[in-house]
Amino acid sequence: MSPEERAPSSREIGSKVSIRLKELGGGFRDLLGILESETEVRKRSGQLVTFDPNRIHLWKVVEPITQKAGKGQPFSLRVREIEIAAAQTWPPVYQESLGDWTLRASGKFTMRANSVLVLGDPGIPLKSALSEVADFYSFFELIPVLHIPLPIFSELDSELDKDGWVAKTEALVMICDIESQAISDTTPKKWSIKDNFDDEWISLQKDQGVSEIMQSAPALYASLHLNSQLVATGRASNYQEWTTLSRLYVAEAERGRGFGRELITRLLQAAHANGATKALLQVDVKNTHAIQLYESMGFTTHHSYRYRALENLPSKTESC
Repeated sequence: MSPEERAPSSREIGSKVSIRLKELGGGFRDLLGILESETEVRKRSGQLVTFDPNRIHLWKVVEPITQKAGKGQPFSLRVREIEIAAAQTWPPVYQESLGDWTLRASGKFTMRANSVLVLGDPGIPLKSALSEVADFYSFFELIPVLHIPLPIFSELDSELDKDGWVAKTEALVMICDIESQAISDTTPKKWSIKDNFDDEWISLQKDQGVSEIMQSAPALYASLHLNSQLVATGRASNYQEWTTLSRLYVAEAERGRGFGRELITRLLQAAHANGATKALLQVDVKNTHAIQLYESMGFTTHHSYRYRALENLPSKTESC
């Protein structure tokens, strides 16, 4: 927005503004912050500054800068931002903090919500922290698992390896900016996107074990019926400007027909309509077919993470 000569009005309250004020003794003074009222600006420091509208020389609204996915800040902070977005859209039933570690418990089905999310230092010596972790999961009768973002916590990963923590799976975290894409409707396909799921949606992947987790965060649920038969499902859950895609699934008999691509496109468009500008998903490093699909749709790998467990996990535990 170009500079204005009139004073800000109530329409601009809540906007970030830059105001140039005439000083009593001559010259000008600049004021930058959030407009709290027609006479007050809150600076970045939190200080509330009162100004005289009659002394305004020029002012303008400072348009927010929209950062591209995975850009605009140090890598470690980007990893933290993305991992928090993923965690907030797949919340555990129970969690507690240990410094910058989050201990999560939800039952035996999903490793993501039954692991320690490592985003920094636990605040106590590593040996003591791991003892706390073991006690926490013992209470829930679960195997201790750590979710370790790589490469920023490679040193911790190596230490755990030496201490007998077994590497279970490794997943890529892939991201993209959401861009408008045309969607064509053809029969007899019938797509629907709702803000909840039903027993039929759950039954396609036999996802009963994650129902409570999915219900704990607002999300959109996509379904594709082909000749009245459910053949594809997916979930998109928004947190701030991010949407996390998960539970992407196409029935085996219907693969290779472009349904997976259309599923993702529809979820991204729906999430974008709800305010998301960036998307993330998590995929096992061995799932090369899915990775190729995501890459063809504009997703790029941002980082990876590895699960390390104190001993072997039950075979029904999912990987990511």
